[in-house]
Amino acid sequence: MATTKQALGAAAAVTVATAAVAVTLAGSPANAGATEGGPSASPSASAPAVKVPTVTAITPAAGPTAGGTSVTVTGTGFSSLNLANPAAVKFGSVNAASFTVTSDTRLTAVAPAGTSGSARITVANGTGASTGTLAFAYRTRLGAEFESVTGVKMTGGTVVPVTVTGGTVGGSAKDFSGEKITARVGEAVATVAWVDATHVKVTAPGSKTAAKLPITLLHDGVAGEPSKATIGYAPAATTVSPANITTAGGTSVTITGTGFSEVDVKDPAAVKFGAANATSFTVKSATQIVAVAPAGVNGTAEVTVKTAGGTGRATVDYRSPLGIEVPAGTVAKASGGTVTLKVTGGTAGATQKDFTAEAITARVGDAKATVTWVDATHVRVALPASNAPSAGVTLLHDEVPGAPATVGYVPVVVSLSARSDVVAGGSKVTVKVAGGDVAAAKNFKFGDKAAECTAQGTGSATAYQCVVPVASQPGTTWVSFTSSTGVASRFSVAAIFAYSDLD
Repeated sequence: MATTKQALGAAAAVTVATAAVAVTLAGSPANAGATEGGPSASPSASAPAVKVPTVTAITPAAGPTAGGTSVTVTGTGFSSLNLANPAAVKFGSVNAASFTVTSDTRLTAVAPAGTSGSARITVANGTGASTGTLAFAYRTRLGAEFESVTGVKMTGGTVVPVTVTGGTVGGSAKDFSGEKITARVGEAVATVAWVDATHVKVTAPGSKTAAKLPITLLHDGVAGEPSKATIGYAPAATTVSPANITTAGGTSVTITGTGFSEVDVKDPAAVKFGAANATSFTVKSATQIVAVAPAGVNGTAEVTVKTAGGTGRATVDYRSPLGIEVPAGTVAKASGGTVTLKVTGGTAGATQKDFTAEAITARVGDAKATVTWVDATHVRVALPASNAPSAGVTLLHDEVPGAPATVGYVPVVVSLSARSDVVAGGSKVTVKVAGGDVAAAKNFKFGDKAAECTAQGTGSATAYQCVVPVASQPGTTWVSFTSSTGVASRFSVAAIFAYSDLD
């Protein structure tokens, strides 16, 4: 039987043994167990191994051989990377210039310099490096050389031959397709076609600005330097309104088109009419310019709008304003009729065909009037009926007005209800008149014999019933009167009246 001293010694031995086990297990998993032979670590209780990172996506997928492209790498296990290890992210066999881990699934790496081709991106931690085939494409920056072009339409379509510098675009159309060569003119995407390893054709796209723009070649999305040569887009001048203007100048016209925002408003030669600068112009918008036309010569003139990219062209027709000379004694019947007038300031055309080509029309007051050709310096104008003392007549040369002239109206007898009577008179004849206030006509006569007349109707519809006075002898005479303005009526065929000595 053990003594108390022996029992205490045994307890102490157990305590030492237990302490020895604690020292041995320091740093071991908390769930470590013991076997019958004594305490030991269990294989199932080991710490889980850190997984190898994976790379599932990269963007952008290409960059220049000079390096410097910031590439976003997506995958897993990035939080386990040793940030102090420059080899944790590689482009092929070369370390990334730098990298930053933003989360367990994303990091950003700056591509080092490389050679044209593909470099697999790997991410490594203490366990190992990622596998897979995702690669970064190193691309040569390609330059573009060509002869500068001006006058390209805003709608595009011009094909420009380009020599490629800094590399090649493939020895065949198939290789070219694999190189993923694209182009831009300014910022607009342009169509590019393979010619040979160092030549392509770029088709200019449409543009909203009439400016000089460079061509940039892109090698799989990697942009080269913009070209020194440029494609110059010219403004488009489509219409000029009015289309016909006086040779005297001074007409304000509206030029409509596109690309006018690039017009230099300080350049007096930016807008021209033929060889002459516009007297003045204002750029209202990218599609509208208002200009004052300078003096010109009869005929068609080119209107040009110039920018650095080229010149837009339209036309305007200069027309000589035609004046009128009213020959002495020329008057118009108040009932309407034609007058022959002399043309000044130009001609009416040497022939009827020329007259038609000159597009000469007439206006009486504000109303259109028929005009017919007589000869190179004379036309006949049809005046409407009027009770006014005169009318302003204007000739228009292809809608360009000349100075108006005044043609006087004279009162006339418009009609007689009967055109004859016996010399003894006594019949009643209704007389219709024109000129002045017809309701106030007076002094009716049959030849030199006064007639008693009574007004019938009112206003402009007034007519007069007259008793035919006795005639001195048979024969033909004419009916006359005095208008409200005191002007004696003029002879007209409608006023002819006959006396007969037979019943």
